Amino acid sequence: MKIQILQENLQKGLSYLSKAIPSNPQLPILSSILFEAKETGCVISATDLYFGVRAQLQSSVKEEGTIVIPGKQFKELISSLPSGKLELTFTDGTLTIASTHSKTKLQCQSAEEYPQFPQVEGQTYSFSSQQFQDIDRAVGFSASTDQARPVLTSILFEISQKGLSTVTTDGFRLSMYTVPNSQSQTASRLLLQAKALQEVNRIVKQIDEQTVSFVVSEELKQVYFSVGDVEMYIRLIEGEYPPYEKIVPSVFTTEVTFSVGELEDNIKRALIFARDASNIIKFTVGEDKTVQLSASSPSLGTFEGQLQSVTVSGDAVEIAFNAKYVQDILKAIAGESLWMGMGESLKPVLCRATDSDAAEYVIMPFKVNG
Repeated sequence: MKIQILQENLQKGLSYLSKAIPSNPQLPILSSILFEAKETGCVISATDLYFGVRAQLQSSVKEEGTIVIPGKQFKELISSLPSGKLELTFTDGTLTIASTHSKTKLQCQSAEEYPQFPQVEGQTYSFSSQQFQDIDRAVGFSASTDQARPVLTSILFEISQKGLSTVTTDGFRLSMYTVPNSQSQTASRLLLQAKALQEVNRIVKQIDEQTVSFVVSEELKQVYFSVGDVEMYIRLIEGEYPPYEKIVPSVFTTEVTFSVGELEDNIKRALIFARDASNIIKFTVGEDKTVQLSASSPSLGTFEGQLQSVTVSGDAVEIAFNAKYVQDILKAIAGESLWMGMGESLKPVLCRATDSDAAEYVIMPFKVNG
């Protein structure tokens, strides 16, 4: 194998692959990059068996060949080289990388054991890149990171003639977002790993594409994305998603509308005192229609803040939340005010922006002590 390629083109391609190279792979070879030099150009690939990326690179191929290169070391080396022309030559198990003023040799492996990327055929869906970014912003944050429960690490995609609905939950909170103007003639229900979809969004932003198309193969349990010269593969998560509809409350005895800015400021202050108590802060809705936030720490003291820009209807109630969950919702909504519908102190609470019901959030409260 012998090729010539610009350092900046190779580094850009390697940046697309960065999250597809696992640090603790199931198979040792997965920590490497598959490098293919063909008559039509170069293709570099990486996969952790759940998420894979292939990127085509502009290059001049003098001799064809396919090798497996140590991923971390190759990325570090290429990023350290100055921009300009590089010459890559592979002979007798060694890759030689020559730039203007340096020459480096890396021991490489045969490509025979590297997993092959599937040929995905199936139903094709298209959405704008903005719609995909909105999904990540609206619901991505509440997917679980616990790999022991893979279903909860995913985003549920429910595609139908009514539109695309997306759902995430980690067992303590629930996020639901219906993508506007997203009708499809074909219905489907998919579980896509939230972290993988985050990477798709990152690469789409880098390439600056306006449309995201993907092919779903139910038979192979794969979703294939093609964006510019980059291909991405996500293995579908298998399993039954929890019946989330059952915990979404529909009856409220107390309703409160908050100013997002004022609520954010008070939560920041309360969190100073709530860190020793798993970030739990208490909301007290009084008979006089006032709302107070409070938090306490045995070592630091207490915080009490009365909110001024609130509208209250219904009964008095005391209810405690993980404040980080409320902060995540405030970051996700685009409006200036937040509505909360509450019941008893241990019943789920529903939240949404007052000017849109496209995104809804459910938070499970904690027991109020004292």
